[in-house]
Amino acid sequence: MHVAVLGYAFDLDRSFASPFVEALTWLRARRYFVQGRPLAFEIDGLALLGVAVGILKLDQPEAAPAAAWLRDLLAETLRRSRPADWNESLIHAASACLSSGHDWAQHRGVADDLTVALSAKWAFALTEAMRASAWALISSLSGEDDGTTRAATQLAAMTRLLRDASTLRPGSTTPADVARLLSGVNRSLRRWAWEDAPRTSRSAAAQWAVENEYHVQDMLWVVLAPVFPDLDDEEWLKSLGQHHPRADLAIPSLRVIVEVKFLRKGKSAFSKIIQEVAADAGTYLQDGSGFDTIVAFVWDDEARTEEHEELRRGLMQIRGVEDAIVVSRPSKMTRPSSAEEDPA
Repeated sequence: MHVAVLGYAFDLDRSFASPFVEALTWLRARRYFVQGRPLAFEIDGLALLGVAVGILKLDQPEAAPAAAWLRDLLAETLRRSRPADWNESLIHAASACLSSGHDWAQHRGVADDLTVALSAKWAFALTEAMRASAWALISSLSGEDDGTTRAATQLAAMTRLLRDASTLRPGSTTPADVARLLSGVNRSLRRWAWEDAPRTSRSAAAQWAVENEYHVQDMLWVVLAPVFPDLDDEEWLKSLGQHHPRADLAIPSLRVIVEVKFLRKGKSAFSKIIQEVAADAGTYLQDGSGFDTIVAFVWDDEARTEEHEELRRGLMQIRGVEDAIVVSRPSKMTRPSSAEEDPA
């Protein structure tokens, strides 16, 4: 178990690398499944998982032979019959985390609360069935006799499930949810860095200027990327003859495009934005493009809030536009009046 503790510690802090490697070398030199000797490490799920987690942190070339050794040992362990209990689930988890691509769907011996907890670490996809089963296990107090390891696992799983639920509905995300998420950007700008003086003695005053459409795209990438793994920027779409359209931000799994516009000075700028989005919708949402919905996001650099509702209504009359979010440049974000106009 000492080696497993070092494996868990190494996963958190690379300063434990040398002690773990030394202990792992000793562990690999031992014989296992010896007739007449009680099984110990070979069937200790928590220990096997700890060693597997540590091996995953090793650099090549140390990792490959160590992983191969543990996979062989786990294969022999799993060939032997034991009760389908919490310990068995930990053994299956050790095997799953060493498999190519962490294909957890192929390892149904792993309890769903453990699968959800580990997904927060390795960021693999969860099915709605996994989420529902994990929540049922946690809410029914199943596994209350499995000790602190099960309790800690269920706490991590519940944290993951609640975090996901607080943002979007797991397994039923729609373009409307994307719009709802983006509508919160306005509130988030309250903490946008715009300092008149340094906050600390060792830093300069930070002013995160938003000067063009590309800056707004960068901002939205920060918001959307953690939620949508397939988010793509500057997505090339189906060509129209010699025209090769490219969307700002795209979420292929939802068939939705986030179209970003930067609204500058002038009354005609509003009409221009509506015309541009209408043209984009006709181009981006053509048959075979893989997309059928647009969420428009407009950054109003002049903060003309009295015009926003009419602009939003106009944009939402365009076929294919699910929603339109208009956000004003914060009042604290001052800019020189002579700033260069963005050609986009």
